[in-house]
Amino acid sequence: MSTTRSRERLAALFAVGVILINYPLLHLFGTGKLVLGVPLLYLYLFGCWAVIIALIAVVFERKSSAEKVGVDSGRFNRS
Repeated sequence: MSTTRSRERLAALFAVGVILINYPLLHLFGTGKLVLGVPLLYLYLFGCWAVIIALIAVVFERKSSAEKVGVDSGRFNRS
C-alpha cells in the first residue's frame, strides 16, 4: 500500500474518532443507564477507543506487510 493511501486512511480514522467522541454522541450515551453495572457512557467510550486502535493497527499492518512483500520480491526478481 502506498504511503499516501495509508495517510488518507489514518486521516479518515482520525475524523471518525473526532465525530464519535464529540458532544452530540456523548450526550446520547450519557443517560446514566447501567449495563452489567457499568455506565453506558463508559462502555461507549472504551468501545470506540478500542475499535479505533484496532483499525489503526490494521492500517499499519497492511502497510508493513506491503513493504515486506516489495522488499522480498525485489530480492528474488534479480537475474
